[in-house]
Formats: sequence, structure tokens, C-alpha cells
Amino acid sequence: MAEPIVMVLTAMLLGQVVMSVPVLLINRATRAYRLPLALFLIASGVLALNAIVPVAFPDWYQVYTVIGFPMLFVLCPALRLYIEGLTAQTHWTLNKATLKQFVLIWPALAASCLMALLPMQQHRALFVTDEVPGGLYAVILAGAMLVLMCLWLLECGLTLLVITKRLLAFRAALKARYSNLDDPRIFAAKRLAFIAICIWVLALSSAFLFSLLEHTILTLGTDMLIALILIWSLTFFAMQQTSPLLAPEAGCAANKQDAPGTSLSEGSGGKYHKSALDESQSARIVNKITHAMQEEQLYLDADLTLQKLSQKSGVSPNYLSQVLNETLQMNFFDFVNHWRIEASKARLLASQDSVLHIALEVGFNARSSFYKAFKKETGQTPGEFRDRNR
Repeated sequence: MAEPIVMVLTAMLLGQVVMSVPVLLINRATRAYRLPLALFLIASGVLALNAIVPVAFPDWYQVYTVIGFPMLFVLCPALRLYIEGLTAQTHWTLNKATLKQFVLIWPALAASCLMALLPMQQHRALFVTDEVPGGLYAVILAGAMLVLMCLWLLECGLTLLVITKRLLAFRAALKARYSNLDDPRIFAAKRLAFIAICIWVLALSSAFLFSLLEHTILTLGTDMLIALILIWSLTFFAMQQTSPLLAPEAGCAANKQDAPGTSLSEGSGGKYHKSALDESQSARIVNKITHAMQEEQLYLDADLTLQKLSQKSGVSPNYLSQVLNETLQMNFFDFVNHWRIEASKARLLASQDSVLHIALEVGFNARSSFYKAFKKETGQTPGEFRDRNR
């Protein structure tokens, strides 16, 4: 009989999956990039049953392994595709190229078909008692599964690297478009990124330690609790993401033909090889955005984006990005924060207002963001600047 706590945690995890998947897919506008996450959750739910099926329903365990084994090979590509869709700068859909990432699912399905034909005693020896199975058929199946598991571990490592690289580029792309990274959607995206990495670190470390020490470090109940927390957090923050943060904004299409293209892989410092801008044009654009910031004090808008500055200055967003990166040697995020810090200096010296009040007054959304930007700009905290310059 399975431990009661394991039964309860497994039931909670399955309930979370059953409730979350329909909600994630109900919106047609977000269905394309949320579908891989739904597949990830379904596969996680099926694999979670491994904690209770062998002991609670031993007669059905062979059927479960036939269904459950291929689910293991859904996890990596599904999570990878979800992160790819979430961080895409263009309209993202599943296509034949993306489906190629499920390459290991086909040999896994073939292995599961062989499991279905395995005699009950040999199945029990292979999956329950860890005995050496008898017969050439069972030995071949065991060898094939071992190879597939090794490939799965390699895929997990590759997935961790790909997700990390993608998210670093995503952060750079956010700074090229947004002046504040404290927006709830951005906060949710950052938490999603953190949880995705945690899931994969947990999976890799557990698999490695089990193969190295031949026993688990954590109890089954603890593993299920951690899995439940991660799955709950993943779905909670995913539901707050109503659209990809880097999807083209309204009005961008008008500038598409006369603006140099950038991609997430280029980051904010990409090379603008196809640009027609020369030094004089870049200088005029600098004057335009400087005038807009000085006269209209656009930096006071906590929700200022590259698109808003483009509309105010009459310069295409991609030309703005190019000039900021190549002429001013900074991204949009640092450019706006520079103006906010300069505005905050006078207020710090001329008033007794709190640092938080001044931070909100000049366009920051949080005290911590203000402190970090001020320290980066001046090498001092706001309090130190106020004390030293009065």
C-alpha cells in the first residue's frame, strides 16, 4: 500500500494538471505557445502515477509502463518549445520544424510496444524487482531502454543549456523594449524562467544521484511535494502570461519595411548589417529622442516602452534600437533609467522626501529597481549621494 501522504500529494498534482490544462488552452490567441506547456503538464501527471500504480494497482502496472515510458520523452521538447514560444518576437506556431524536437518519442513508442508484448514475469523482473530478465527478447528490450535513458539524460542537459541561453537573450531583448522590468507580466515571465530551470536541475540531479549512489536522496513524499510546488508555480505564472512579451506591438507593422530587423538570438547588441542609417541620420535621431525626453519628460511614465518613444519621436522602433546601441552605446532600459536617475538627483538634494517617493515620482516602479539603477549610474546609493552632496 502506498504511503497516505504520497497518495494525497499525487492526487493533488493530478488535480492541478486536470484543472490547469483546459484553462491554458481555452484562449485561442494563446493556445499555440501554451500547447507545449499543456503537453508537459499531461506528461508530468502521467509520470506522477508511477508513485502509486505499482503498489496500489500492481495488475495494471504493465499497462501503465506502456503508456508512461513515452511520456518521459515528451518533457524536454515540450518545455523547450514552451519557452521558445513565450520568448518569441514574431508570431509563433507549432510546425514540422518544431515537431522534429520530439525525435526520441518514436523509438520510445517502439520500446513501449515491446513492453506490451513482454510476459508478466519478465516485466516484473525488469521493472519491479530489478532482476536480470531471462530471455533474449527481454535483454534486448532492457538494452534498448538503457540506451534511450542515456539519450534522455543528454537531452535534459541540452534542454537546460538551450533554455538558459534563450532566457539570457530574452532578458536582453526585454531591456531593448521596456523601461521597467517590474511589470507583472515580466515578473511572471522571470518566475516562469526560474521554475523551468529548477525543474530541470531537480530532474537531472535526481537522475544522476540515483545512478551514482543507487538510492534516492529524498523520500518519495518529499519528491512529490517538490514536484507539486513546481507544477503549481509553473501553471500559476503561466496563466498570468496572456501574450508573449516580445510579440510585435500595434503600430510596428507600419515601420517594418524601413527598419532593420533584429531577432532574439542577436540580443540588444546585434549587428545592423542591412541598415541604411549614416552618422548624420543617427545624430538627428539622437536629437529627436533627447528633445522628446527633455521637453515632454517621457521618462516619468513608468510604463514607457520603445514603441511609445517611437510614436512620440516619429522614429521607427528598430532605428531607435540601432541608434541607442551603436551611437549611445546603451539599450533602451539603461537609456530611460539614465534620465530618471538624473531627474532624481535634483529631487534628492532639494527635498526631504523619502527615497521611495522620489523613485516613484521619476518613473520607477519599485525601490529596489531605483537603488540598483542609481548604484549602477553613480556608484553610490541614493542615501549616500544625498549625504555627500548636500
